[in-house]
Amino acid sequence: MELSTKGIVLNAINYSETSVIVHVYTLDYGLRSFIAKGVRTAKKNKSLSMAMFQPLTQLELLASTPKRSGLATLKSAKIIHPYTSIPTNMIKSSICMFLAEILRSVLKEEEKNEVLYAFLEHAFIWLDTHQKTANFHLFVLIRLTKYLGFYPDTTNRKLQFFDLQNGHFCVSADSTDCVGGEAISLLKSYLGMKFDEVQEISVNAQQRRELLLLLMRYYQIHVQGFKAPKSLAVLYEVFKQ
Repeated sequence: MELSTKGIVLNAINYSETSVIVHVYTLDYGLRSFIAKGVRTAKKNKSLSMAMFQPLTQLELLASTPKRSGLATLKSAKIIHPYTSIPTNMIKSSICMFLAEILRSVLKEEEKNEVLYAFLEHAFIWLDTHQKTANFHLFVLIRLTKYLGFYPDTTNRKLQFFDLQNGHFCVSADSTDCVGGEAISLLKSYLGMKFDEVQEISVNAQQRRELLLLLMRYYQIHVQGFKAPKSLAVLYEVFKQ
């Protein structure tokens, strides 16, 4: 049986001397894994290549599924939206590495979610085609919570504290999960924002780092088994100025 769908690459890991297993978030089947055979050899394969499996590459995929249990085998892939700036821009490529790790950790379902896929598809094209992207990863992390089921309740957003456990704003810090300060003020500024408005937020490296740490804590509370990505340290280094 053949399987055809669009997909966003999350990562690729070595499977044998010549092959890799590619983890992909697909439009039609949710999170799926595929075997890409022979892509680690010197021999050129017109249908598949390692260059296609960089984090967050958007592909049109054709795969054959086994009759019994097992991974589908990729037969061919085509890059749908060739990125022009991400591969050569250190900041953008670092953001992609980080977000790919996040997605690999939080996307669990093998089922269709067209709305989430459309958001991710648009987000990475936006990243590739805009220059001011220092706040992009923060915006995506916050918006992603809407699709994962724990987007902050904005009913009482004028209040000074935020309850990480219950996802709403509160009057006082009555528990260790209720936090206030500059990071909460910055969090509020992202709520309800559109992509093109992200460029207008003025924050320094320390403020950006504090909000990112807060979001990592928020994800750890709401996503079972979530751990801060290894690429977080790289992101800190890139944005230390």
